[in-house]
Amino acid sequence: MYKSILAAVDGSSHGTAVLEATASLAKLTGATAYIIHIRPSQVISGGFTSAVVPTEENDESRRVVEEAVARLRAEGVTADGEVDEGLREDLAGILVERAEEIGADLIAVGPGHYSGIAALLHPSVSRGVAKQSRVSVLLVHSGAEEG
Repeated sequence: MYKSILAAVDGSSHGTAVLEATASLAKLTGATAYIIHIRPSQVISGGFTSAVVPTEENDESRRVVEEAVARLRAEGVTADGEVDEGLREDLAGILVERAEEIGADLIAVGPGHYSGIAALLHPSVSRGVAKQSRVSVLLVHSGAEEG
């Protein structure tokens, strides 16, 4: 059924649920799992200058991916992973582009983390992936509330 699954993880309980679902599907279908964590950045403007500033430490980003890949491999799943970087508003496009590059036939993502006014200010990555993707998208809920 699936040969290659791109799983987006972020260190949250939703990311853990995505990882668990990916492991189950990969073991069931023999798919290769490809873990991606996008280290988000945002543009900070002041006066006549602006800068792109990461909102997460690089070591933390690498740790998220390394732990996810190690967990999958320990469960007998062929897995690899990487950290990409991108602006918050570009995350969905980056995931879809990366899925196309590796030939993924499924993208596994968690739901948005924001509610209320924050949800209006930050685009839903999972909704953006579902709109842009040409392959199936699995939205995995963790059952835990995060905000």
